[in-house]
Amino acid sequence: MKKNIYLVSALVLLVFAAGLGCGNKKDATTGQEAAQSVAVAPVTTEPVERRIDITGTLAPWEEATVSIEVDGRLTELPVDLGDQVKKGDVLCRIMPVEYEWKKTQAEADLMKAESDYKRVQKLHADNVVAKDQMDENRRKLDVASAAADLARKKLADTVLRAPFDGAVGKRLVNSGEYVRSGSAAFYLVRLNPIKFRGDVPERYSGDVHKDDHVLAYTDAGRDYSFPGTIVRVGPSVASDSRSFSVEAEIDNSENKIKPGSFARVSILTQKVDTMLTVPETAVTTFAGTPRVFVAKDGKAVERVIEKAGKMRDRVLVAKGLAEGEQVVTTGVELLTDGKPITIRKE
Repeated sequence: MKKNIYLVSALVLLVFAAGLGCGNKKDATTGQEAAQSVAVAPVTTEPVERRIDITGTLAPWEEATVSIEVDGRLTELPVDLGDQVKKGDVLCRIMPVEYEWKKTQAEADLMKAESDYKRVQKLHADNVVAKDQMDENRRKLDVASAAADLARKKLADTVLRAPFDGAVGKRLVNSGEYVRSGSAAFYLVRLNPIKFRGDVPERYSGDVHKDDHVLAYTDAGRDYSFPGTIVRVGPSVASDSRSFSVEAEIDNSENKIKPGSFARVSILTQKVDTMLTVPETAVTTFAGTPRVFVAKDGKAVERVIEKAGKMRDRVLVAKGLAEGEQVVTTGVELLTDGKPITIRKE
């Protein structure tokens, strides 16, 4: 038993000694801590396009509930839920026989009214009939003409057509069903472009304008950004949310966005700032606080910074650095404040 205790103790001492040996290396000649070889890059000032990130929802650019315009029985339904349609495509047909008869009758009445009017007009020119009789025949001709136009329209209305390019969001009728004029038949949505609606905080009221470019991101397509443009800016700020509404036109030519989706939009304002930037590799985080190491007098000096965002592979710095300072870009995770360094030439 004692032998086991001695063995464990010896192992602990060996591990402790190894830990001491893995600490900061000493220079064999001077006995001082060995310098770490690092690469550095300057803190630079760059023009930065200001972006405002907001959230909102995506809605169809155009939507409509299309209704039946004449009474009758549905004989054809060539489209259904999800189908893409072009403006003028047939959505459904009503049995047309009754309306064809009415059109034929109305056109026959029109031909008779035209013949009667021409006859009375000639008689009036020969002073055989009074002007009042000619005017009455003219009135009958106008009535017959209007009735024929209405009959033609009713026959045309037996075919329901798409009012714009889009997709069928809902089908509300069935083939063989007898429907009344005004009955809702289809809900159509236009999906390209698609409309973004969101609210911008009041403090940005002077930065957001019509025609500003935007990039939209959705949960369904996180790897994609969809370009667009601000088309409407609300004229007033809501008293409860202290924000104003904007609408943007988003390109959806590949049909990757569905209406109703949640979206994040980055607005590229027309304002350009100049900010300090450092390489992304220079920034490390400790206890949630971003920091960098500045090369100064042969040592790494730790600086806590305040980040203002990111641009490509560079971090925007609001506080903590000055232009021209050299920040360490390699081996940052191995550095401590005051550690000796040597700058290697790339």
